[in-house]
Amino acid sequence: QCAFVCPHAAIRPYLIKSDAAKAAPAGFKTKAATGKEFAGYEFRMQVSPLDCSGCGNCADICPAKEKSLQMVKLEEVADKENEYYSFSMTQPVPDIDINSDTVKGSQFKKPLFEFSGACAGCGETPYVKLITQLFGDRMLVANATGCSSIYGGSSPTNPYTTNEKGHGPAWANSLFEDNAEFGFGMNLAVSQRRKKLTDLIEQAKANVSGELATAFGEWLEGKDDATLSQKAGDKIKALIDQEASKASGDVKAALADIAGMKDLYTKKSIWIFGGDGWAYDIGYGGLDHVLASGADVNVLVL
Repeated sequence: QCAFVCPHAAIRPYLIKSDAAKAAPAGFKTKAATGKEFAGYEFRMQVSPLDCSGCGNCADICPAKEKSLQMVKLEEVADKENEYYSFSMTQPVPDIDINSDTVKGSQFKKPLFEFSGACAGCGETPYVKLITQLFGDRMLVANATGCSSIYGGSSPTNPYTTNEKGHGPAWANSLFEDNAEFGFGMNLAVSQRRKKLTDLIEQAKANVSGELATAFGEWLEGKDDATLSQKAGDKIKALIDQEASKASGDVKAALADIAGMKDLYTKKSIWIFGGDGWAYDIGYGGLDHVLASGADVNVLVL
């Protein structure tokens, strides 16, 4: 729960291979991770002391009868905790299938929104952070002007980041009054481009090798499902360049176009972020129309 409520993603759970934990700095305490899927791993909650804003949310929410977290002065722990944090960050992502539909499981996923310039104790950013943990590797965000544009995109820093595969949210800011329409337009653009991709794959499917044809079929069947489209898309990525190099004529051109649309293989998660002034006041008319349209978009009112 402490990581769940942290506004700045400064405190996180880490899973460390038991053998790797032996090489940790002196004083780096861990405990055996609980759960069959975590066998062979040590568990630790670790804070980034130089990114923590000192709000105390984590200590307040700690459910233990005897609090596991205590607020202390930064200068007393900064050097040692920063050493611990640096070691934790060098550990590889565990090759474990973790259920991210639970509070515990979701927090083992890397936040793709971290260390923002939001106020200490901000009540908005924990929701943004959580959404990026669940959907961030395939997110597009339309953001209304407001607090979320200040902590979300103030030059020269950007709190949105990428995972170990280089995937992360694509974020853009719009005017205060038209953000719902802005996000709706993003969805229209993605939908139209994926429709073109679908047409190309359907045309090329009968003229490619069996393995790629199977991958094409799996993608066509699961293209509107995030997990299925990603799995099928990964198969296509592994095969299509070699297949295109052997093809000729219209088939070669179609495969080249399909290969150029790799960013569309995985179903996108379109989000519209904004505050209550946008959603309930000046932008309400647009938001009402977008919701009424039934378009596959998600709205977060902060």
